[in-house]
Amino acid sequence: MVKVYSITQCPWCDKAKKYLTSKGVEFEVRNIEENEDYAKECAQISGDTMVPVITEDGKNFVLGFDKAKIDAMLGI
Repeated sequence: MVKVYSITQCPWCDKAKKYLTSKGVEFEVRNIEENEDYAKECAQISGDTMVPVITEDGKNFVLGFDKAKIDAMLGI
């Protein structure tokens, strides 16, 4: 399952979610502002609290909105 760690007001998060939707990728949104556990998970994955963080396996991740890296990580 693809997870997108994001915050409420984030244009790059919105772009990442729209991009994944346009590619037919199902994903779960994890808002780090609304859930402290999600914030901790995000920090453990990326070592930071910058968003968006996109991960498929909780280990490999893309920080920010980088189409080429997202495509490579997800094989799309």
